[in-house]
Amino acid sequence: MEKRGISKLDLKRRNRMQILRIIREYGPISRVDVASALEITRAAVTIITNEMIEEGVLVEIGEAPVNTEKLQKGRRKILIDINVNSRFALGATVDEKEVTVGLTNLNSEVLDKSSMEIDDRTTSKDIINYIIKASNTMIENSALTKDNILGLGVGVVPSMWGKLKIFYKDGVLDFGSFIEKLSAGLDVEIECGNAIGLMALASNEFKAQNGYQKNSAFIHNGNQVNLAIINKNELSSDYIYYTSMIEKYIVAPNGKAIEGYPNGSVKAELSKPAMLSAFCNICSNDKTPILWDIIKGDKKNINVDTVFMALMRGEESVKNLVDDIIAKYTVLINNIAISHFAKKIILHNYKLNEKQFDYIKREMGRLVNEDIVDRVVLSKLDGKNNFLGGCALIIQNGFYNKGGLQ
Repeated sequence: MEKRGISKLDLKRRNRMQILRIIREYGPISRVDVASALEITRAAVTIITNEMIEEGVLVEIGEAPVNTEKLQKGRRKILIDINVNSRFALGATVDEKEVTVGLTNLNSEVLDKSSMEIDDRTTSKDIINYIIKASNTMIENSALTKDNILGLGVGVVPSMWGKLKIFYKDGVLDFGSFIEKLSAGLDVEIECGNAIGLMALASNEFKAQNGYQKNSAFIHNGNQVNLAIINKNELSSDYIYYTSMIEKYIVAPNGKAIEGYPNGSVKAELSKPAMLSAFCNICSNDKTPILWDIIKGDKKNINVDTVFMALMRGEESVKNLVDDIIAKYTVLINNIAISHFAKKIILHNYKLNEKQFDYIKREMGRLVNEDIVDRVVLSKLDGKNNFLGGCALIIQNGFYNKGGLQ
């Protein structure tokens, strides 16, 4: 049997990957501290980092600040950091209502972006052509070359997989046909993935806190409710494809029934259609006159803002339903926080303003420990910046996983 060891290129890539990881989590950092964190010699770290500096992947940013409590003799430590403008990433995300495309540097700082609203009449060809056109325009406007760009990362939410002919093959999502159509108009590397996980990755704070990385949970509120878990800075393998598993969680035992799901499931109780249906059922001129007046008698105008307007004006039945939904969400969030050791629960696409979010957290605080409530935050990705999920994919796979090698 032939024995094969690790190649020199693979070893080089692995060493560079480890160095980039440490800098990403703790940087800016000195070579001495990199060597200590990785338990390899300072000489080896110096050789590798000097090469990466020559390539423009890393940059020296000056001497470390003086610690007056631990004054050391000899030369001060020189800090190194990732050169975030050495490479650039294109990203796109396709959700139920919008296609967003953007260009960032390695630090996910947005350099350009554009978006297109879509509906049931929008074809897959329309979506693909828009991504191609927007990407090529951004490359041209930024005067970038193929060597500057890591590639294009595309995230697609699960409810849009059918429209774009993305299906499972041998238990894995097959983006082959979709990538082939994009490649016909783009001369860059293209990678695709489940948008939920990619947006979770884009929302992640990679910096270590107190010497370790904290898990986070990302809950997306769309036509489906989706969950992704970031475990020690990596997307949990259980949620790479099957992010809609959360819809089978039970939040109200013996609650509402929906075919294919247990009674009182997230799908039946907390999905957008379920919540909208609940408010439509109680809404009438007789039962909810304040809400009825706000929506001008048209249930199509029921949304987060109109519901909270009625609540703040003292509509008791609206308040009762809102508090009931919050209670079910509290059960869900508490279970996710505990079962996944999640120190942060990120709510995405909930369209809440600051006052509405404060009300929700106050109500949650009546039901669970304040520690759980403090973990809940709103996503920093608004709809127009969802493309950052695609950028996160191509930055991770095209830069960090390759050790910065082209």
